[in-house]
Amino acid sequence: MSLDNRIKELLLTYVATITHTGTHLETNNENFFNDWFDQVPTLKAHPELHGFYPVKDDFLERKIPWALLKGQGNKTIVLIHHTDTVDIEDYGLQKDYAYRPYELTNLLKNEQISLSAGSKQDLDSGEWLFGRAVADMKGGAAIHLALFEEYAEKENFTGNLLLLGLPDEENSSAGMRSAAYLLKELALQHQLDYVLMLNVEPHERLRSNETTIYDGSIGKIMPMFLVRGKLAHSGQIYLGLNPVSLLSEIIRRTELNTYFIESAGNTTSPPPTWLYMKDRKYVYDVSLPLYAGGYMNILPLKRSPKSIMAKLKEISQDAFVSVIEDHKKSYQFYQEKATVDYGEINFTPNVMFYSELVDAVIRYNPAFESELEDFIKELQQQMNREELDRVEACYRVMEKTIEQYPDKGPMVIIALSPPYYPSVNNRDLPQVAEMQRLVEEIESYAKTELKSELSVQNYYTGICDLSYAMFTDSDDTIDYIKDNTLLWGEVYSIPLEVIKELSMPVLNIGPWGKEFHTYTERVYLPDLFHNTPKLIKFTIDSMLKE
Repeated sequence: MSLDNRIKELLLTYVATITHTGTHLETNNENFFNDWFDQVPTLKAHPELHGFYPVKDDFLERKIPWALLKGQGNKTIVLIHHTDTVDIEDYGLQKDYAYRPYELTNLLKNEQISLSAGSKQDLDSGEWLFGRAVADMKGGAAIHLALFEEYAEKENFTGNLLLLGLPDEENSSAGMRSAAYLLKELALQHQLDYVLMLNVEPHERLRSNETTIYDGSIGKIMPMFLVRGKLAHSGQIYLGLNPVSLLSEIIRRTELNTYFIESAGNTTSPPPTWLYMKDRKYVYDVSLPLYAGGYMNILPLKRSPKSIMAKLKEISQDAFVSVIEDHKKSYQFYQEKATVDYGEINFTPNVMFYSELVDAVIRYNPAFESELEDFIKELQQQMNREELDRVEACYRVMEKTIEQYPDKGPMVIIALSPPYYPSVNNRDLPQVAEMQRLVEEIESYAKTELKSELSVQNYYTGICDLSYAMFTDSDDTIDYIKDNTLLWGEVYSIPLEVIKELSMPVLNIGPWGKEFHTYTERVYLPDLFHNTPKLIKFTIDSMLKE
């Protein structure tokens, strides 16, 4: 069977395997991979070279399908893709066709379904295939699987290929975070030297004749704020301090704040934005809320979480001072107008990192450390039963801790909320020169053999599993992340020490795709069947040559 036909066959079977992220349906990947293992003679003959690795502490009991093609030598390329997909609710009445790409594409041609001008143009061209996960990312996965089969038929193959199917990428990358342990185990067992992690996320492009590849991936941190005010009846507002006002001022000073925009290589990160903000009142009354909370999204390129959090603390301190000053000015005006005097009102700015709060509480009450561990275990059970989500669990941890703090005055607590994605780029590794030569060779190959220009972007900006291929920051940063990330340990963790030990170069080479996660998700067929497989094969051959 030709390579393009095999890619098509694998794609249709894989897409039809429903693996909605964050649900038990993700375990359907085992059915697909059990069949695939049996279809590859080398794997069927060597059951010790493939299997399913359990995702660590996963109540959904998801597993990572893996397969190792052993050749000559130690050089190993890790081929990764994620096995989960988003759901199909946006397909509406066409949901039954979402996992049948060719039928869906024909349906879109023949029915009066609302399409944008760009979608209609692509549909009419005949060069695009529509359907859930055809681009993100079972199309690319089918390429990796078909190429693995092709290499498995080679005699005297030089090097090794390790293929991983990773659950949960669309959620919090539980699969990739657990895969670090698998990578270490297999490296020790088979003397593997990981020289490249090759992802196959779809790419977007500005010009139709210009393929995009990536030699890094942007980071993601989610600072979470809990603001405690001071209770007061709304008729005696000056006796209290409204946490909504203080949080709003912090938001005003950080939303789109250009300080957090970074440039590295040819990539510029977007500014921060807030994703969530509300008070913590559960019933109506006429008193001020005691707490307000919110979290923001920051996509760093080079800055460490520690430096970002330090800046946020500085901004929060300034915001605190400003709100207190406004409070005093308003109170002074009110006193003059209403001839009412509540006496002198003083509030002291108090901004702490979550780790600082925990340390202070444990000094005051040493038993709190074990109490907090038990409390988080209870929250984990509630999360497993879907009685609360991760955001609510994080806030309950913060509130539980702040309640134990002896100072009951207004304060701001800043923590890190899961998930955390480190930013990665090959420039941070000793192999930077070797990887630069490889990229130049890929550019030359694309131009001469595929008649295509190649755009090399230094950071994939869509967030992906490559963030866990390397970690080059200090051990102090690792400790800082652990100490300030809510739910760390029982509910969420990253084996940063293992990742740091294994740190390997990365590339993302995937097919052109458009409008991922929507009912017009589609993949460019010339890439799916021809261009991308050739680029990946050239990359593998170049990297593994002696």
